[in-house]
Amino acid sequence: MTEERSTVQEASGKMNLINEENMDEFDYSKISDETDAIIDYLDRLTEEVIKMRECAVANIELVSKINNIDFERKIEELEKLFEEYSKSQETTHEISHQN
Repeated sequence: MTEERSTVQEASGKMNLINEENMDEFDYSKISDETDAIIDYLDRLTEEVIKMRECAVANIELVSKINNIDFERKIEELEKLFEEYSKSQETTHEISHQN
């Protein structure tokens, strides 16, 4: 059991040495650059999501306004206006022929 323990300690010691060597060689600036790039990307993504949300709200408001329009009444109003316009054109045409 003491042999096993000493073997484990030796292996553990070697791992610690390897980890310390790797830490000395490890380039932390890459992590910092990648982290900054991720943060920038998330900021841009957040802006796009906000724009999409604003567009969705505007679309919902537009649909609501469209749903509230009484199209039949609007068509009737347009038909009346067209009739009045047609009558006024006929009257204008008749007056010009009389002169």
